[in-house]
Amino acid sequence: KALGVSNFGVDELEELWAFSRIKPTYVQNIFKVYKPGEQILSGTVMSVSMWAKQHSCVMVGYSAITSWPHMLPPLEDPHVLSM
Repeated sequence: KALGVSNFGVDELEELWAFSRIKPTYVQNIFKVYKPGEQILSGTVMSVSMWAKQHSCVMVGYSAITSWPHMLPPLEDPHVLSM
């Protein structure tokens, strides 16, 4: 059994890490082609995915295939199509 958190930014992860006896194993966040693992309102320099790696957490991403807030839908983006 393992604990995880969802939609946490680096600031929230640091706060949780400071007082929790049992640390989360998983960090689930939005993981878009254009914003890989970033919280939209995060003001920190370090990415959530980098924080998870440094703290031996598994990063789990979720996403919807939408163009919001970007103009080019991902399934029409030549960079995405080349992968």
